[in-house]
Amino acid sequence: MSDEPTRRRAWVRLTEPAVDDLHVLARKDPQIVRWCLKKMLLLERDPMAGEPLLGGLVGFRRLVVSDRHWRIVWRVVAEETGEAVVDIAEVWAAGARAESAVYQEMERRIEDLGDTPQAQRLHEVVTALGRIGRGIAAASEPRLAEPLPAWLVTALTTTVGLPRDAVEAMTHTEAMEQLQAHWSTPPSDA
Repeated sequence: MSDEPTRRRAWVRLTEPAVDDLHVLARKDPQIVRWCLKKMLLLERDPMAGEPLLGGLVGFRRLVVSDRHWRIVWRVVAEETGEAVVDIAEVWAAGARAESAVYQEMERRIEDLGDTPQAQRLHEVVTALGRIGRGIAAASEPRLAEPLPAWLVTALTTTVGLPRDAVEAMTHTEAMEQLQAHWSTPPSDA
């Protein structure tokens, strides 16, 4: 058995400045944006793609885009959703390599944005870019379900006798249907 953690699909999100970068790049050359978006799709499959950065950007990674003149810089963070941990690749910047401009900009952004910046989902960015994003299919993030109320979990496990893990995997509607079915069933004369 391997000690390596199981890889999960990553949900790529872009900070507002990274979305702004894409709009600036779109005015220069829409093809650059398409190349950047295609590289970002790679991050959905492997958030650890690319190379780690050093210095003031330790914890961030980079991907080279096109003819080596463009960079995408991001970091991988963990988001807790109950017991599941989802890897998220936050794309922070996309820009020119010339004289390390993108890395200098990244250091400024880190100071301005802090550790938990607001971010937009990649599929929303692709949709908003319209014609430029046509033909690029980013995955939609699933909406996280609200956990079942404790009283409902207790009722289904103790009264109905369902296993706790099965109950916790149910949607609210499924759980209520199970409880209603139990209440609607007349007791057996055993």
